[in-house]
Amino acid sequence: MHLQCTVCNQHVHLPSSRKLEDDNKTFEVNVLHALAEQTAGLAPAKVEKFFTTLGVDYRLHRTNHGRNQKLVGKEVTAMAIESCEKALVNEATHTKANGDIVNNVVQLSTTGDCAWPNRGSGRSYSSFCGMFVLVGALTKKILSTSIFDKMCYTCERAEKCPVGDDGQVVVPPPHDCWRGARGINCESNPTWRGASKAMEAAGAVLCVKSIGGYIFPEDSDIPAARVAKFTADEDSNMIAAINDPVGDVPRELQPVEKLSDPNHLQKLLYKALEEMRKKKGWSGATLSKTVIDYFNKVYRYVIKSVAVIEDLPGFENDDEKAEWIHGALLNIVDHAFNIDPTHAACRRYRAPRPDGSFYPWCGVESAKPDWKIHLPHDRFLVRDQPAGHYEAVREVFEKFAHKETILKQLHDTDTNVNESINGMVVKGYLPGGRAQQNGQSGVYGWACCHTIVSKNEGHRYRQELCRRLGIDPPLTMQPLDDEMDGRRQRMAAFRKSYKGKRGRLQVRLGKSDRNAPVGKVEGTYAGGSDLANDKFGNKI
Repeated sequence: MHLQCTVCNQHVHLPSSRKLEDDNKTFEVNVLHALAEQTAGLAPAKVEKFFTTLGVDYRLHRTNHGRNQKLVGKEVTAMAIESCEKALVNEATHTKANGDIVNNVVQLSTTGDCAWPNRGSGRSYSSFCGMFVLVGALTKKILSTSIFDKMCYTCERAEKCPVGDDGQVVVPPPHDCWRGARGINCESNPTWRGASKAMEAAGAVLCVKSIGGYIFPEDSDIPAARVAKFTADEDSNMIAAINDPVGDVPRELQPVEKLSDPNHLQKLLYKALEEMRKKKGWSGATLSKTVIDYFNKVYRYVIKSVAVIEDLPGFENDDEKAEWIHGALLNIVDHAFNIDPTHAACRRYRAPRPDGSFYPWCGVESAKPDWKIHLPHDRFLVRDQPAGHYEAVREVFEKFAHKETILKQLHDTDTNVNESINGMVVKGYLPGGRAQQNGQSGVYGWACCHTIVSKNEGHRYRQELCRRLGIDPPLTMQPLDDEMDGRRQRMAAFRKSYKGKRGRLQVRLGKSDRNAPVGKVEGTYAGGSDLANDKFGNKI
């Protein structure tokens, strides 16, 4: 490798041993280069463009560089496994301290979700790789991960030509194969060949089974643990696979209680109202986006008002909470349509405070002179315009106000951490993001492992990774790692604050204003397909 800097006009030549002597320290420059690529989420071609644009004559030897990438990837995979084991012991210790232990087995509460590097429609997934992540509800750390990959060029090359020219059976050379299911602190299944959508159920089974079979260190004072509560989206196949009596999960680890993620239920309510609007043919302000947003927002307020608050006056158990939420959810529709002008139900379903006082349910009940309802034109909806509007909306709310559906939401956990982890993989460590398939040579698996260690240990893991590779961390690495870890903590606190939440809401509302059409409608196929026009743009 030959480097030439146009600023200082100096030449640096790296000998064949790939080592550079400087101040009696040996730096494996090419290994550091592979490490920098993986931690920055850059492809080799982009790095070459970066240096050549700065005036540095920079070329990579692809074979040697691939070998160095595999060396770094193997080490970060081992670090990810150790990090998950440490996080599992920490989660079990906190859970035991809270008294969640039955028959000498710690009852863990976790959240789980699957991510794919290519977007899916909800029903159709075409990604060649994916990752299922199991996160502890108390520590918010990754406990176990299953990484799926349906591609391996080395194995596929041997499978296409099973017999060589000499008549001998072609055997793939020894290599780090990621095809199948690779377990990070859970069991691996190299023979797995399921569909992309099946990765979620398969990953959940592997992670839940491995948590139950994990042998804790003697000094941890944890006899055993199991996943007792599992918060996820409304994928029935996943929880059915975990609790299948003839499945892979042992019976002593079942049943696993399924809890609903409030964020996913809120999206399902929005989708149900939107589908009803399209099916009925309603348009305009009858059931517009503003109206649907109002129903969606108030639905979440009602659930959160008593779901996670303990020792509320008048609520002795979860059944009483579920009964109150059931009536309050149906009152949302009655309130929007002004069924009872006296608003007696609004006073009946006021959200209680721990001190015995109440939150006012609506502006009419609070008697504010300038109160306005957050509906189009600041007016209540009309029941008979169009006919059946009120009945249809109430029917949708009755499905979400079912007692069993409400009971599955009486907790303070959600899959927000899982969603952030999915974003870290794509935006932080995966070259090409969602635009490319990255399952050919373990690139996606290495990106997932970097994300796991970064989430559990912080950005300082890069320094430990250098030491494990036999390299002294560069002096410029520690200040940046400390700055990024501090920034992550500050941003996490800011997002939970009132100012942060209000800022995200304003950005979301501002998107619709910026995307509103002005003048002539523009966009892809805005005026219909060009196949119906002649060469002058006139309609045929």
